[in-house]
This record gives sequence, C-alpha cells and structure tokens, in this order.
Amino acid sequence: MTCVFYPPTIPWGKLTQRPQQLMKCFAEVGWTAVYHDIGMQRTDPPVVKVRSGLYLLSRYARIEALRDTVSLTRPVILWITYPPHSNLVGTMYEEDLVVFDICDMPSEEFLSWKKWVKEMFCKASVVFTASQVLYDAFSRSHPSVHCVPNGADWQHFAPASRSVPADFPRRAGRVAGYHGALASWLDWRLVRRVAEAMPDWNFVFVGPLLGLDPKWLPKRPNIFYLGEKSYEELPCYTAAFDVGMVPFEVREVTVASDPIKVYEYLASGKPVVATNLPALAGRPGVYLARNEEDFAAMLEKAVSEDSAARRGERLSFARENSWENRARKITAIVNDVLRSGVG
Repeated sequence: MTCVFYPPTIPWGKLTQRPQQLMKCFAEVGWTAVYHDIGMQRTDPPVVKVRSGLYLLSRYARIEALRDTVSLTRPVILWITYPPHSNLVGTMYEEDLVVFDICDMPSEEFLSWKKWVKEMFCKASVVFTASQVLYDAFSRSHPSVHCVPNGADWQHFAPASRSVPADFPRRAGRVAGYHGALASWLDWRLVRRVAEAMPDWNFVFVGPLLGLDPKWLPKRPNIFYLGEKSYEELPCYTAAFDVGMVPFEVREVTVASDPIKVYEYLASGKPVVATNLPALAGRPGVYLARNEEDFAAMLEKAVSEDSAARRGERLSFARENSWENRARKITAIVNDVLRSGVG
C-alpha cells in the first residue's frame, strides 16, 4: 500500500487548501496519508487519526512515532508544495518517490522561492501544476510535468438549508461575499471604489489577515470584516452570499493562480465575479471584470441573469471538477511512474 507524507507547511485546520483536500482524497483511494502538521504543537499524543487512512503527525514528533499507530508500507511518496522543503528530500521520510506540486509562481511575494523551485525540479520524479499558466511556464523544466487544477469539495458546500450565522450583517441589500485570506494580492482600491459606487450592496469578507496591516483595509458602512471561520462553518457564510467575488490584483502571481474559492462558490450554487484571471475564463457562472466600473456592472449582471438553470450548470461544474476526480488523475499518474521504476 502506498504511503504519502506531506511535510510541515501549513496547519491542518487553517485555511483548508489544496494539500489538505488532496491528502483527504488520497486516503479515500486507499493510500496511507500522513500530514505532518506544523500547527499541531503537542507531542502527546504525537499522532491523531482524522479518518481511515489519514493521520496528523505532530510538528515535533519523529517519524518513528507513527509505527505504533500506522502501518507504514512502501512505496513512500514525499509530497512537497513548499519549495524550500527541497532540503528534506532524502532525509527522515526515507521516500521512494518525490512529487513537487507547484501551486504559486515564484515571483513577487514568492520570489525567494525561485532557487528552491529549480532544486525541486532536479529532485522530483514527477511535477504537478495547479494551473495552466504554471504548466505553460514550467512544462519544459522537467520531463514529467502535469497540469492538475484545483477542485471543489462540492459535497461540503452543496446548497442546503443553513442558518445565517449570528455575526453575518443584517443590513438590507445584496451581498457580494469573499472567503479566504485577506492578503496583499487583493485589489483593495477596487474594493473601496466598488463599495462606494454601490452603496446599496454589502461587501462581506470572511477570513484572516495574512501579512497585511489592518489599517490598509478600506472602511465603509457597507464593508464588513467577519474574521477567520473554521472550514466547517464556511458553507453557512457562503450560502448567505448573493455573489461570490475574487477581487484580486491582476499581476504575475495571481495570473498564475487557480483560486479554490471559485470552485467553492460554484459548489454553493453562487455566481462569481472576479478580476480578469486566465484560469477563470469560460467557466459557467463566472463573470470577469476588466476594471472597477466593470466589476460593479458584473455584480449587477450576475444577479439579474441568475436562474435555476444557471445554478444547475454551476453545481454540475463543481461536481465534475471535484477533488476526488483530481486525486484519481494524480494517483493514476504517480502509479504509472512507480511502475516504471522511476524514483
């Protein structure tokens, strides 16, 4: 049975993203998945079973701590998304195969990763990219590069009867909502100007500040910051949106992204308005805006064009682009590499 390790990178319970979703799915297809959790500080117990086949290992625990709880078998895969973890290859995990899953362009905020990305291409047996832009940029950097975009946890976000959270704004008007990190790559100037131009709409942000001083956040009576919520709570907030939004700045890092929140909005049945990001072009229910005026117009258009049929298209897209389907594609590719004896 294949065993896959994800080294300490992001806390298991914070901003559930691609690594957590894929590790859950790897366990479902029969791999043993061990998430070495940087957010799990305690060493007693050093291992926590999340579900069948999926385990959290405390940040400071040694791999040996798994042996009393987990049946570790070969082959062992080391799954890396954080390029500086190049220095972990060939150390404590005793891996048979190294996978590099590149999720961000090594530029701008991530420029310091550039040298590590080059090292990872040398050490990995197979490379996955989280967007077509990343694939186009790196497909010639390694003999085995595959584009596997992000996906939807469509069952978690599927429309259902949900209570409106107690801290959700009760102000009258439509709601344009965002969930995720409040970071430097959001276009806060656009947010402020669109909110000014649409005083009857409410702009709701759910998520933690990430490397951003709160003083830079625009303040208006129709802008609301609700803070970080657990992954279990997120569907209740998304269900209260009229439109999901992705107001990212359009620059090298964001152009290379494939925002997971878009899949989650669509899985909730909501239309999406986003800035002009290539990965989002042509998706059902996604309206792309070229500037501030266009963003406001697209919000109105998304609401006016909504219908049961369009909601059905969005839900179908989310199901078709599930994390389970992404994991099946990945495991098929990795199994082929393992059978070929590369490692």
